[in-house]
Amino acid sequence: MSSLKSLYQNNKQGTTVSKYLKSSAPDTIGDGIESEAHLEALTARNNYFLPPIDYSNPESFVKFGSAYEYYKNAFEYIASDYPYDGSGLEKTNFYNSINPLEKYMLEAIYPRSTGFIFIGSPYKVTALNASLYDDISFPTYVQVKGGPHQNTKFDEDKNRTSNLEFGGTNGTTVEFFFKKDSLITPLESRNMAIFDLTNGVSVANSSSADYGRFRIALHSGSETQFFVTMLSGTNGFTETAIPSTPGQITISDATWRNFSFRFNTSGSSPTVDLFVNGECVETGVTGSGAIGQVTGTMIANIGGLREAPEGFDGLGISQGAGKMSASMDEFRFWKTARDSEQVGRYWFSNVEGGSDKYDANVSLGVYFKFNEGITGTSSVDQTILDYSGRVSNGTYVGYSSALPAARNTGSAIDQLSIDSVSERGDPIIRTNHPEYISTKGRYELSGSTYDYNNSARLLNHLPNWIIEEEENNNNEIVALTQIMSGYFDTLYNKLTSLKELKYNKYISGSLTDSIDEFPYNDRLVENFGIQTPELFENADVLAQFFQRDEQINFDQQLVDIKNSIYKNIYNNLNFILKSKGNEKAVRNFIRCLGVGEDILALNTYSDDTDFELTSSYMTSVSSKKYVDFTGLLNQSDDDATVYQYYDSSNANSVGLISGSTEIDEYAFSMQCEFVFPNKDEQDSLPYLVPQVVSSSLFGFHTPEDTSPTSTDLTWASLLNDYGLQVYAVKSPGPFAEITSPDYRVKDAFFIVKDRSGTTYLTSSVIRNVYDNERWNLTLSIRPQRYPFSDGILSSSVVDTGYIMSLDGINYNTGIRQNSFSATKGIDYSTGSGMIGSAKRIYIGAHKTNFTGSTLTSTDVRASSTRYWTDYLSPEVLDIQAREVDTHGSLHPSRNSYLFQTSSAGVYIPNIQTLALNWEFAEVTGSDNSGQFIVQDASYGLNDGSYEATYQGDIFSNINLRQHTGRGDFFTSNATPVRKQYVYADKLLPPEYIASNEMVKVLSTDDEVFGTFKKPASSFFAIEKSMYRSISNRMLHLFASIKDFNNLIGDPVNKYRMNYKHMEKMREIFFRKVQNDIVDLQKYLDYYKWLDTAMNQMIEQLMPVSARYAENVRNVVESHALERNKVQYRAPLLKTPGNLQNSNVIDGTVNGDNTNLGTGGDPNNAVEFPPLSPQNPRLDNLGGNIMQLPSQENERRFRNWLENFGSNIPGVNPGLTPEELLLQQNRNLLGNIGQSDVSLSNYQGRAPGDLRGTGILPPDIG
Repeated sequence: MSSLKSLYQNNKQGTTVSKYLKSSAPDTIGDGIESEAHLEALTARNNYFLPPIDYSNPESFVKFGSAYEYYKNAFEYIASDYPYDGSGLEKTNFYNSINPLEKYMLEAIYPRSTGFIFIGSPYKVTALNASLYDDISFPTYVQVKGGPHQNTKFDEDKNRTSNLEFGGTNGTTVEFFFKKDSLITPLESRNMAIFDLTNGVSVANSSSADYGRFRIALHSGSETQFFVTMLSGTNGFTETAIPSTPGQITISDATWRNFSFRFNTSGSSPTVDLFVNGECVETGVTGSGAIGQVTGTMIANIGGLREAPEGFDGLGISQGAGKMSASMDEFRFWKTARDSEQVGRYWFSNVEGGSDKYDANVSLGVYFKFNEGITGTSSVDQTILDYSGRVSNGTYVGYSSALPAARNTGSAIDQLSIDSVSERGDPIIRTNHPEYISTKGRYELSGSTYDYNNSARLLNHLPNWIIEEEENNNNEIVALTQIMSGYFDTLYNKLTSLKELKYNKYISGSLTDSIDEFPYNDRLVENFGIQTPELFENADVLAQFFQRDEQINFDQQLVDIKNSIYKNIYNNLNFILKSKGNEKAVRNFIRCLGVGEDILALNTYSDDTDFELTSSYMTSVSSKKYVDFTGLLNQSDDDATVYQYYDSSNANSVGLISGSTEIDEYAFSMQCEFVFPNKDEQDSLPYLVPQVVSSSLFGFHTPEDTSPTSTDLTWASLLNDYGLQVYAVKSPGPFAEITSPDYRVKDAFFIVKDRSGTTYLTSSVIRNVYDNERWNLTLSIRPQRYPFSDGILSSSVVDTGYIMSLDGINYNTGIRQNSFSATKGIDYSTGSGMIGSAKRIYIGAHKTNFTGSTLTSTDVRASSTRYWTDYLSPEVLDIQAREVDTHGSLHPSRNSYLFQTSSAGVYIPNIQTLALNWEFAEVTGSDNSGQFIVQDASYGLNDGSYEATYQGDIFSNINLRQHTGRGDFFTSNATPVRKQYVYADKLLPPEYIASNEMVKVLSTDDEVFGTFKKPASSFFAIEKSMYRSISNRMLHLFASIKDFNNLIGDPVNKYRMNYKHMEKMREIFFRKVQNDIVDLQKYLDYYKWLDTAMNQMIEQLMPVSARYAENVRNVVESHALERNKVQYRAPLLKTPGNLQNSNVIDGTVNGDNTNLGTGGDPNNAVEFPPLSPQNPRLDNLGGNIMQLPSQENERRFRNWLENFGSNIPGVNPGLTPEELLLQQNRNLLGNIGQSDVSLSNYQGRAPGDLRGTGILPPDIG
């Protein structure tokens, strides 16, 4: 049926050039498409097939020609012919015209450079003057002349005149990145000229109509404003402050910012607007009089004055005075007033040139990128290339290679530190550049070495006499055979690659495979009967062709990502089609898109189904980061270690677990996850892998200096060190695969020792531990009768001692393969020291004082290192090992310490006993010293928003701190922390019915559908839900969904307005992430590429009879810890009766008529008298309190109390009626969920005043 539908749908190839063309003026950039020819060139580039070959290795692509000549010609051609200042069309045509090798070299190998300049060193003021632009002894500035220059066009109709004209009907825009490290100092010029442009008319004639001046400056004492001058004669702006109000922007704080000045000069009253980082911060600052077109001998200085400012021509101020002291990048001078969209779109990215040949960018007058690179030759480096295409190259006056800071190869855009915003360098075209010379020489050497051994080279098939004769005749035959060989090699490589197109080959991640996929992979998929609509059809032009959108740059071209997705689908079609119509097919397809089920998920809903709050799991894969100590990545990493260390950059950081003598009745657990590698590959490595038999895993020592912020890593003395260490020891078991040598044995046992070598615990020998098996190990110490302790009779820890245990659990593909639990009783003296002493934790190699000599090496991968101030039960450990990512407990919101005497009055939720949690998620690599910082992902964040000691003085210093760590002794500038994909059972949020347990094999038909029961009907939907992603993270707090029965089903919640414990869990979660603001729009924008084309492909995999949503749905829903509640109200009223006959108090309860059913205004003190227990009349108690209406009823009540009150349970017969009534009201308020009621604090208050005081619930009138 789907194939019939496709006959009536628009063909995906029907997208034409006109779809992307925009109706815009020829001198505007628009969406980046300069012309129809430019679009055609871009389309041709996207459709070009570059064979997936590693051109950096001549063996991969050279058969008939000379590799030396290939590399030499490629470098020289790019250097001489690359249109560095060309338009987008010129650059695209250049790419399309070069051969595959040159394409590869240009994109991957050829040296590139970014850069910026610094003006201001050396700096010395020689004379002050009245203009405040003081004279300088070492003037340095960049000078640029407007031209037009030799070999450039002059065309007034198309604005190809002087490149520095300003004013007139077109307007002017000046843009640049600017960074000034500090405020103007007394040793610098009081005013600084950033840009100063003159038109050749002397300042002495500044009153002349021919005079023109354009200047942007900074003034001392006003460093939050720029001061602009733009004059046509005497009209315009003179030292006008922008922004007009001080303090709106920051300039002098050592931070890069992009500033854009837009001058609108088309009217009689010119205006100037200021943009900072693409956003308009000031608009409509007005000048005086119309500014006409200013032309003439246009010469500008960047970083110093051209000549004296207006009114100071007689002071003898020299050129270069008012020297700037700042850095600049990306300077652009536009001969037009750019619109806000153009400014906002291109402030963080490069623009194209070619203004001399093409109309699209003709208004770009001067463009300095400063990306030429540094050759080290002053006469070369002082020339600043103009990238506009109009050859207005600048001269860096005063430049010397002895001033290394004057030019820098960094990038202002990169230093913005904005995610997904970066600058790609420009190809270096100066052939004396050291990087060009070294790179070219390296490849020429590689090529010549290969040529020497290449017997298939075409030249080698010619007779020797021809070759010898050619050596004396300009080598024309050699050149001819090289040209022929180039065609043969190109054809051979393409034919070889074409026949491999149908191979199921996954993308390797190298440049040639991930960047240059076959452009017609969609047709490979269609050959198997799956219709492939155009992916990313909603992408705009910027995304389709320019590797960016309005706000960020992309890592890769969108067309390459699209082709990679098609190839992923093609590689998996065999599995997808075999399970077509099944859930498995849809899930496999979603994975082919490169997104996980956390983003795009197949959800199942059901009609007429009762949800049972129980744990359900879905098979998944977790991408975790592991610290690699194996030596398989880097030989010496077996001696590396990670230990607790104070991080001075983190205000909450501490470098150890604090100790106390008052926590002897508590427990602790230290756990870590390890992967024990299979080392069969070690023989293929070019070095000897460390031969480890006893492998250090984790442990702790008591530090000598117990200050939390101390960086002294010295251990305490042997007598005072209560540390423990856990090891894995290789030892062949009875069925061992390998029995010798010892370091190759795969079987192992686990052992716990102390510093003196005393063995406390040991496990049995376990088979094939070192076979890429994942183990969760937990070392814990607890009192014998924990959690009952000194607070319970006969549970004194002094008498009963402690239990030390080591638990290990091994899960593989969701099945528990192995486990062990070793325990040992220890006495009070030893156990209390281990629990109460300060601890500095480590994983990896065991070293003296953590940084000294190696005592025991290691050879494992480690992750998820945690320290708990509580004991973890075997059930919790098993769940955590199965789920991989979770660190939750069974009852995360319950108080951990109910029976410990030293924590009386302190409520610490179970989940907040997690004091340390190293996940290594933020570690990217080691520094020059082989070190890296490890952040603590626990809930210990004391940022001032929460009471620092709410867990008590002792545990607040443990659980509410950031226990940071430091990796040490790793290979320098390496990546010792690597991502590894681990099989996991993912806990599903409540009310999701799909799980691994849905399919069951029954021995008998044990389910009967009766009269009132019918089969459930399922509905399927592919959904994107940010809130489910949040829920999945929240579930890491829970070991089981069963605890949700208590969070929402606890009877105490019935009359509450909300779920109290659920709110506490929500607060814990969001306090950890430090952000409770959910930005749905940002989420949708980030995943905007998952468009309707994917819907059409998924639809082809669905069963015909299934009910499913037609499109991928963006779902807005409550997360797991956000739940609406039906509020029940306590029955507070009874029907009044005759007190004498029924023993019922005949009175009234006053209050809001909605809640209590009586009339009147509870805030009116006349209708409802204020609370006044001193008044002997009970009916004056008033308000929401039960009262007697008359003296007669008071008499009856007194008689009733005397006759019957003594027999009423809970009633003290000695109470006066006033006291009894007050007690009854206390009980009434206490029964509706309030406590600690003190009515005496509210004497004289009207009933309405009790709202919001805590005396009455918010819903009681």
